Amino acid sequence: MLKIDTFSANSLKILDKSLKEFEDKYIYNLNLFKKDEKALLGQKFHNLICYYLKGFEVEKLMLDLNDNEQKIFKNIKDMLQKRKKEGEFVLLEYSFNLKEELNKKAYYLTGRFDAVFKQKENYIIYDWKTLNIPKDAHNDLQTSVYLYALSKIFKTKNITMRYVSLTDLKYEDIPFKDEKYYKNLIDKIVLKIYN
Repeated sequence: MLKIDTFSANSLKILDKSLKEFEDKYIYNLNLFKKDEKALLGQKFHNLICYYLKGFEVEKLMLDLNDNEQKIFKNIKDMLQKRKKEGEFVLLEYSFNLKEELNKKAYYLTGRFDAVFKQKENYIIYDWKTLNIPKDAHNDLQTSVYLYALSKIFKTKNITMRYVSLTDLKYEDIPFKDEKYYKNLIDKIVLKIYN
């Protein structure tokens, strides 16, 4: 049996697709690193959004952006400013590590929420995307893992997952379904490691 007990949404996606690819990447650390310009831009925007929402002055940091990136970030700031009038961002770049059980064995679900917004009794998980919003966001494993995790953390079902395209601010919302549905889906994939 493989000695791994910690899974992120991304590692679950790879495990669901191919046990061999999962072993290569997460057991034997056979990774090929690619320098993706959009991914690097995504890191930059994630950091700027986090600093801005924490109340830091970001004007000097914006000088490192080109004209188009500055325009995009100005639009992001405007959108966030409107949201802050409707509620509050309660978690920013928040890492979670949940202990789960399957067949009397413990495993852990890990991940990081870009931001969690609270409006009255409702929570919205924000996931900033510089590449693409998932094609089938309702059935994406990240959606399932994140909705499940936040339901366990805040002990509520009043949750929506929101994927936001940072380049045009279009978004897709996915409402919470059912805790058992998410747990069964995740367990089914984790079982591939144990079998």
